[in-house]
Amino acid sequence: MKKNILGNTGIEVTELCFGALPMGPLQKDLSVEESAEIVAYALKSGITFVDTAQMYKTYSPIKAAIKETGIRPVIATKSTAASYEEMEEAMEEALDEMGIDYIDIFHLHAAKVNPDVFDIRKGALQCLLDYKSKGIIKAVGISTHNVKVVEAAAERQDIDIVFPLINKAGRGIVGGTEEEMRAAISMCRQNGKGIYLMKVLGGGTLLDEYSECMEYARNLDCYDSIAVGMVSK
Repeated sequence: MKKNILGNTGIEVTELCFGALPMGPLQKDLSVEESAEIVAYALKSGITFVDTAQMYKTYSPIKAAIKETGIRPVIATKSTAASYEEMEEAMEEALDEMGIDYIDIFHLHAAKVNPDVFDIRKGALQCLLDYKSKGIIKAVGISTHNVKVVEAAAERQDIDIVFPLINKAGRGIVGGTEEEMRAAISMCRQNGKGIYLMKVLGGGTLLDEYSECMEYARNLDCYDSIAVGMVSK
């Protein structure tokens, strides 16, 4: 499976990232055992990158899959925490519930917020930066649907990785068009950010156009990995 380095971080990931959201209670609500079996299958099949989040409630099956396979993937998680203390708790939860001693990527979870997120969540961001300096976090990022947030992230030295929403239909993009999102992602790439893409299938609404959607995403010249939500082998 093709592998790429996430921007200037030195973190190597497979082009395909396992999206853990849909197997959890927010969507399919699979059992921990069934979810763990799917994650384990992905790891044994060569996927080395898993994306999750505090609100997804999918830490337990990831822990179980790591234990079963002995394979430690690159793990990205995220939290909507705003304060230093809240983010510290979110980080401790992630470490404990996944049974790991460091987190590869920790994002500000900022799906539909505005560019002032960096000011509103200043405390949370400082927490991530402090723990990065201790080696407990390897890279700090932001996940967002908003074009303006992607543009702002491109200019910030404290953001290593950007996880933006983009698809051929522009479905779900906030604060701009598909074309403007492409330009913002390209700006991030030019500034050395690691880029992995979310919702290239429009959150599942474009599944009937799977091949076209994946071709569109893979023809972009500004990404390292593509996260795809998975609920079965």
